[in-house]
Amino acid sequence: MQCSQCGRAQPEGTEVCGGCGGAVHGTLEHGAQAAPVGGEGRSGAYAADADAKQRAFWHAQLATQLSGLFDASEPEALAQLEAQVEWIRLRGGEVLFRRGDPGDAAYFVVSGRLRAVDDSDAERILNDMGAGESVGEMALLSDERRSATVYALRDSLLGRLSASAFHDLIERHPRVLRRITALLVDRLRRMDARGEQPRAALRTFAIVPAGASVRAELFTRQLADALSAHGATLRVDVRRARQALGREGEDTSPALDPRLVQWLNQQELGHRFVVYEADPNLSDWTQCALRQADHVVFVVDARTDPRPGEIERHLAQQWPGPRSPRRSLALLWPDNAVPRGSGAFLDERRIDSHYHISMGRAEDFARLARCLTGHGIGLVLGGGGARGLAHLGVLRALAEAGIPIDWVGGTSSGAILATAAARRMAPDVAHAQCKEYFAALRDPTLPLVALLAGRRVRANLERGLGDLAIEDLPIPYFCVSTNLSHAGQVVHERGSLMRAVRASISLPGVLPPVSFGDDLHVDGGLVNNLPIDVMAAKPEIGAVIAVDVSPDVEMRAPTDLEVDVSGWSLLWQRLRPWARRRAFPSIMSLLTRSSVVASVYWARERRTADAASLYLSIPVADFRLLDFERVDEIAQRGYAASRETLRAWWERQQAGR
Repeated sequence: MQCSQCGRAQPEGTEVCGGCGGAVHGTLEHGAQAAPVGGEGRSGAYAADADAKQRAFWHAQLATQLSGLFDASEPEALAQLEAQVEWIRLRGGEVLFRRGDPGDAAYFVVSGRLRAVDDSDAERILNDMGAGESVGEMALLSDERRSATVYALRDSLLGRLSASAFHDLIERHPRVLRRITALLVDRLRRMDARGEQPRAALRTFAIVPAGASVRAELFTRQLADALSAHGATLRVDVRRARQALGREGEDTSPALDPRLVQWLNQQELGHRFVVYEADPNLSDWTQCALRQADHVVFVVDARTDPRPGEIERHLAQQWPGPRSPRRSLALLWPDNAVPRGSGAFLDERRIDSHYHISMGRAEDFARLARCLTGHGIGLVLGGGGARGLAHLGVLRALAEAGIPIDWVGGTSSGAILATAAARRMAPDVAHAQCKEYFAALRDPTLPLVALLAGRRVRANLERGLGDLAIEDLPIPYFCVSTNLSHAGQVVHERGSLMRAVRASISLPGVLPPVSFGDDLHVDGGLVNNLPIDVMAAKPEIGAVIAVDVSPDVEMRAPTDLEVDVSGWSLLWQRLRPWARRRAFPSIMSLLTRSSVVASVYWARERRTADAASLYLSIPVADFRLLDFERVDEIAQRGYAASRETLRAWWERQQAGR
């Protein structure tokens, strides 16, 4: 037996934890029922009064959630439903029901967070449910067994409605069934539109300082300020918890006070976000904060030992598999420092995302707040040879409009230009570097592997990107290449930036492929020339700006084009400039266009552009794919085609907040 709140072991038969007052029950197993919440067994008038107030508060929150199922003229139906609800409290990691269990109840999430998974083989996440959502009604409507396993990601409070009560409800009030069905249909529609199940919004964040050198109070204050731009935000540390309970002068942990859970639930329901500041050690308060968190952010001084500290080691044992909250790593750097060696920190941890933060940069905290809440702005840049230089103009237009970029990715020439945004490079500096590095890329060789040797390309990439690692970039970055050996897409998010970009631009037949282990990688345009789907799948991203420089129609043939051609005759024509030339595309143009045909076709078939919040198609078809010397003209085209659209889009985004 163990407490559902603090996790302490309890004697057999105990119903209420002697330490924190939480309900006591064992870990749920197949076919078991979650233990109901109760205050029975507490002594004194205060305990009974606290339970009464707590239950009244829970009922008020549940009534608010359920009111959408009824008409205003049906208050008695709502009251009848509330009376049949049983309160269930789950501790983080506990199973509510398993796949294959009978559908014996529906549940309403009052506070906390649940996860539905398909564990028939490897555990695959289907959906996350937060406060205000329901779970389990599908099995009741279909009269079938549970199709998924559902467990608590964090300490959660649920209202349980038995199958008999549910069926009685829809028989007495058929309109409720229509509303429930509409909610299910909407959930499935959103799943189909994004290709994945919708996720519940993250509401609570535990900030865990890893080491004494981390100024946790300053970090959480700045993060809370940034989060407040997205909704009412409360910062809670151990001192604030003591104050709320009237125990300012005491040294004991407020986590042991049975009133704390009620107060924390009230704060979470009264605020859009709650930021819990953990202690620098594994205290009772730290464990309480972790149990309340949808998302845990470990804050590390990037100049210290990369090995995990006490709290991280404890949680690694407690959360060995996927059943844990989302975890991020915030690496703290001195102002104006260039991040290096981040890979050592990532190798030691299992995390979902990492961020580079300077305490003096408000924009770093604004970016972290957007990503933590799913409001991040992702920029995707497509490939297209020299036409990709139009991205320079788009980057300039983005900067002028004041649009922040929180994540950036690209393919082929888009992968190169995306590095400028990831390095926070000023648009004019990026423009100057492109003029310097792209002016002369041709280095012909004996075409046994490719038309170009690639020495100049490699040298220019090394000059421009140096030995940077992708994980050290200030703005999160990815690029796409094609694994020629296994015929699949590869998304590069760690390792050598230069090597990943070189793979992404390796047009088959034009540039030699790049090896990663035993596999050969070529241009990402073969499989995904505009990787909107990769960006849209990231839970941190709420809006995707996609820039396409590859036209749907290109390389139209003259009506008199012959079905055979002699390379010697074409060469002779070029040596006689006064002679009439036959129009025929060059081998470079043919190879370049051929490399993206499949990607353009499938993007059109799947309507990939629909996944973008803003899709920009830059009219650059009149430029040749190898016009790298025309940097100024192509960049200006990108700027002129995107400036007003970006400005208007950002104004709408700001107005819609």
